[in-house]
Amino acid sequence: MDSRSHAECEEIRERVGEARINAVNGNRVASWFVEPKLLWMRTHEPDAYQRIHKLLSPTGYCNLRLTGEFTINPGDAGLFYPYEHKIGEWNHALTADLGLEPSIYPDIKASQQIIGTVTEQAATATGLAPGTAVVAGGTDISAAALGCGVAEAGRAYYSMGTGSNLGIVVPREQEIPEYRILKWPHVLDGLTLYDAPMAFTGASLKWFRDKFADPEVVMAERMGRNVFDLVTEQARNVGAGADGLLYLPYLGNSLAPRWDLNACGVFFGVQPFSSRAHFIRALIEGVAFDVHSNVRIAEEAGVEFDEIVLNGGPTKSTFWNQITADVTGRRLLVPDVDEAAPLGDAVVAATGAGFYRDMREPLAELAPIRSVVEPDPERHAMYGEFFELWHSVYADLADCMTRHKQLVTKYSHPAPSELLGAGGHR
Repeated sequence: MDSRSHAECEEIRERVGEARINAVNGNRVASWFVEPKLLWMRTHEPDAYQRIHKLLSPTGYCNLRLTGEFTINPGDAGLFYPYEHKIGEWNHALTADLGLEPSIYPDIKASQQIIGTVTEQAATATGLAPGTAVVAGGTDISAAALGCGVAEAGRAYYSMGTGSNLGIVVPREQEIPEYRILKWPHVLDGLTLYDAPMAFTGASLKWFRDKFADPEVVMAERMGRNVFDLVTEQARNVGAGADGLLYLPYLGNSLAPRWDLNACGVFFGVQPFSSRAHFIRALIEGVAFDVHSNVRIAEEAGVEFDEIVLNGGPTKSTFWNQITADVTGRRLLVPDVDEAAPLGDAVVAATGAGFYRDMREPLAELAPIRSVVEPDPERHAMYGEFFELWHSVYADLADCMTRHKQLVTKYSHPAPSELLGAGGHR
């Protein structure tokens, strides 16, 4: 996460105010939105800034190379503060107040809208047929929502890989004055995806595998098994609550809802009897608690939903899914879909090309529900008590985490980001 534009974020808060950014764009002031980076570039790389012709997302740039057209889809436009999420247009009064030029913002095109066709030059470079229609596309999270069949207000999905997203669909006009969870345009016009990204969910189990599960790696190779299945099976030997062992899944930082760049991972409640299985179960439960923290904030903000549709590698584990259901108290639906985002992209493109009248049309056939996971009321009540303690552990340690990062930054050689690898954010 590039946080060089921290000073520019403060400038935006002082110049236009975070409340106005939220009213227009629906989101908070943070360094990974576009405008703080632009202001940083204007100060630190003025020559590059002066050469800006148009601002494009990666999708928009690919589409430019394919068609020669400068465009952006609504989902990607949501990363730009002047995008007025309730009407789907640029608010250039805000652009001017940010000190930027309206001319550098591209035309917004609906996700399924054909923006052009593959040029001869692009055809030669890619192997695509010249004249092939190109649609504007959408973000990965909104395409994943569509690919899961989450295409109506009041529906939700949880997608887990290295990180996770909890996405809840709301009407575009719904007022949600909540900064801690993000809001992105859905690929379906008129809908907004209330999105809670979490950074180290599936990555927590991968970290455990890489650092502590060499025997399981060898065994999995010999048996032809999935190593993660062998690891998580051990947690079945420990009861719900892991005998009080709690895990904060913040191996590099915390995204929604805490947004704490100083957060670090914590195991709390280690006892002499704490076993390998306890740590594995606590890890899975800690990830579920992180999901539940965002569910609870959504509830407090008036965002209504009942069930959660699952997608992603770790959600193939029935054991992990049951823990998620028990912690959140929500029924979980598991669709017969391996990769939801590419499927959603295909539906967007096919609709634009005229194969479907509406993006919802093929979803019942393409994303049928394979299984349902019901929460256990007794375990949910017990987890509710542990969740409050888990929440307090972070609150009580937050200042210590800040001091910890300062000391690690001061004395670590090499730098912490190098110790964590390319994906490190600490």
